[in-house]
Amino acid sequence: IQFREVPAAKVISIFHKGAYDRIGEAYAYLMKYAEQNDYTPAGLARECYIDGVWNKDSVDEWLTEIQLPIA
Repeated sequence: IQFREVPAAKVISIFHKGAYDRIGEAYAYLMKYAEQNDYTPAGLARECYIDGVWNKDSVDEWLTEIQLPIA
């Protein structure tokens, strides 16, 4: 995991709770939402790891925010 500052952007976001092997479902939902609501992606999605192996005992408690920059 790398940490870096990114420029401010208008985004739509979703929270994914649980293991990373199912995070694709959250991405699919986010992209479908963007398409259905006429949002145009304006860059690559980014992930904010809020809770994970470093502070939670159960994978079911891991929490990741996915942000999709939009135009």
